[in-house]
This record gives sequence, C-alpha cells and structure tokens, in this order.
Amino acid sequence: MLSPEELMMICLKEAEKAFEEDEVPVGALLLFKDGTFIKDHNRKQKKGFYSHAEFNVLKKASLKRKDDMRKAVLYVTLEPCIMCIGAIVEARIGGLVYGAQEPKFGGIKFLKDAWKEGRYPHKFPIYEGLLKDDCAEILKKFFATKRK
Repeated sequence: MLSPEELMMICLKEAEKAFEEDEVPVGALLLFKDGTFIKDHNRKQKKGFYSHAEFNVLKKASLKRKDDMRKAVLYVTLEPCIMCIGAIVEARIGGLVYGAQEPKFGGIKFLKDAWKEGRYPHKFPIYEGLLKDDCAEILKKFFATKRK
C-alpha cells in the first residue's frame, strides 16, 4: 500500500500533465479500500468549466467502479472549490486529503460551516496541507508564466 505522501506525489505528476497541457496544474486521485486508485487532472480548456481534477476522477470512478465511495479517499493537490465540494459530498466519499490551500475559491470553509449548521449530513475526515509546499509551487510556477 502506498503512503499518503506517495499518493500525493502521483497527484503532483497529474498536475504536471495539466501544466504541460496549459491547464491550471491540479491533480487528483481516488484511493479505494483495496489499494487501487483512479487518477486525473484539470481539463477545463478541453472539456469545459466542470472538468476539474476532482470531477474527472469522481466521474471515472462512477463509470468504472461500483464500490462504496464511503470507503474511498480523495487526494487532490489543491483545496477543492465549492462546485467540487458539492460533487464530493454527493459522491459520499470516505475522506479528503489535499495539499495547498485555495484562499480565493476554496470550499472547505463553506463545507465546515454547512456541517455546523446541520446541512450536508454526509461528513468525512479532511486532512489539509499534505505536501502543501510542493502543491503550491507548481501553481505559482504556472501563474508566473501567465502573468509575464
């Protein structure tokens, strides 16, 4: 079984693929109980606004696997946005691990506030900041090239 750090490194390789495709470099994978996983990256430029890494992984999982998602853990290099949080909650995942925080568009605060208010009854553990510096660095590099 791979360690959480090794799994996040796979997500970072997916983020690098996105970078090479001129996409915002975010990678994700969904780890199943048996140790297998599905991985992908952002594809918004090619497939539309909804093709965030998290959506892509969840969609692939729903088509390829019939596992109980409550036993799967989603890894992603960047804090999911509100749109992705909705998909994550609907998928009923068992846990979320992410790297870099997203201060502008991140949805974790929204989710935690909803939980406090009694909304979104499906709750799961969230681990924040795994390899956060590596996850943030690829984003900084990407946006530096865009701002020149």
